[in-house]
Amino acid sequence: MADGAQLLPRSMRRTRSRLWAFAVAAVATAVLLAPAAQAATPAGFFGLNFGFKEITAPDVLFLKKSGAKTVRWTMNWSNIEPSSGSFQWSAADQVVGDLAAQGIRVLPVMWGTPGWVASSAITPPIGTPAQRTAWSSFLRAAIKRYGPGGGYWSGPYRTQHPGKTALPIHTWQIWNEANQKNAMNPPDPSTYAKLLTLSHSVIKQADPNAKVMFAGLLSHSPHGANAWTFLDDVYQQPGARSAFDIMALNPYAATVSRMLDYVGYVRHTMAANGQDTKPLWISEVGWGSDPTTGEGLQGQRQILIQAFNALLQKRPVWHLGKVLWWNFRDPAGYKSSLCSFCVSAGLLTNDFQTKPSWSAFLSFTGG
Repeated sequence: MADGAQLLPRSMRRTRSRLWAFAVAAVATAVLLAPAAQAATPAGFFGLNFGFKEITAPDVLFLKKSGAKTVRWTMNWSNIEPSSGSFQWSAADQVVGDLAAQGIRVLPVMWGTPGWVASSAITPPIGTPAQRTAWSSFLRAAIKRYGPGGGYWSGPYRTQHPGKTALPIHTWQIWNEANQKNAMNPPDPSTYAKLLTLSHSVIKQADPNAKVMFAGLLSHSPHGANAWTFLDDVYQQPGARSAFDIMALNPYAATVSRMLDYVGYVRHTMAANGQDTKPLWISEVGWGSDPTTGEGLQGQRQILIQAFNALLQKRPVWHLGKVLWWNFRDPAGYKSSLCSFCVSAGLLTNDFQTKPSWSAFLSFTGG
């Protein structure tokens, strides 16, 4: 893994100083030496990622027990609209509705280009007028269904969950890991900026009060620019700086200290581009429990505590909105050369056995 300090974007190289670097290191050291007991946690600050296509009754039960108030889930376009104009909302209804009935709001990741739009799910749908029209229609349909006053809340939700309070979706994340070739191809800042500005325009027209979230950038992409360089280049694109309300980062790292470095680089890049107070969410962060590819069961618990304490301590100065752990539950039979720890990053095993990290997570959420 390359040293992030050697890969700073232009804006950071102009403004970065020895004093700033020393301050970041000092804070990181102080956090890591702090007692294990967590600092006071704002309500709803810590949430979870749910990495499955569909949700089951045990998933809902444990997500309720987790104390999380935000669950991030990919609202895969190719699953919802497999052919033009034919929307299949059943799986999304179940995820959004079952969690809302438990007081949990879904943060949807709008991603996944269907085959009738482009040859690959990771192709950003902005290359032709037809692609842009299809993407815009998908966004409008999702907001019309799940946004404030959406048809799902006044219809199916009332039938499925009588007496339960609706939790409309207010924040929409546009793609994920746009600097990672295996998630968006090409992983190009100008391409993503076009997708972001188009999405912002459509979403704000459909719901003026909605929030648009930047793709969760991977801190160090094996097939693309690092997060802070990619972000700095997006800032240089026409209209991009005003096309999102919330920045998002997936600061995966070997250590908590290095994770803090990565978040600091992105936060400083935002400040160098005049957005020092814009909210920043940690949309994914996690470590595995497998002792060969991760930290081991007790090690995962300990690093979760360290990371959460560190981010709590930095929350005010970095304007951190939320921190969402990856992942809620381990997948079954998942293997990836890109993410060796992902198979064991859950707080639960695939068959719902809790790990030591589960109780540590609950100690922060009050679950």
